Amino acid sequence: MTIQAADIAQRRRVATILGIAAIALVAGMFAFNHWLESATQGMDTTHLVASVRRLVAACVILMCACLFLLGRHLLLRGRRIVRDRRYPANDARPLRDTPVREGDEAVRIGNASRIAGLIACLLGVAVAVVGWFWIAQFG
Repeated sequence: MTIQAADIAQRRRVATILGIAAIALVAGMFAFNHWLESATQGMDTTHLVASVRRLVAACVILMCACLFLLGRHLLLRGRRIVRDRRYPANDARPLRDTPVREGDEAVRIGNASRIAGLIACLLGVAVAVVGWFWIAQFG
């Protein structure tokens, strides 16, 4: 069985991006906590509810965007795997050493990726619909 070697540069890029994202999320959490403490003291209830509603709407939009991007990635990756009949696809840069699968086994992996992509997109739609109704309850 052939092994496709890991792309060390890609691994470093992913680790760097994940580290930056984690730091940004922690900073955002502290900033939101600070804002919420000051907002509860300085705003009346109506304005506070309106502000929180906008923040919830932004979070729902971001969740939908993440799900749609993940779904798109999985759909495109699955299509490429099925087209090449090879997993990982010819142009993939894996983060770890990956055994190469070809033929029907690769097509099964590609189809599973496509199904997962479709599920992620459907979840994005579901989050949008539920978020729409949930946000409507605030106002």
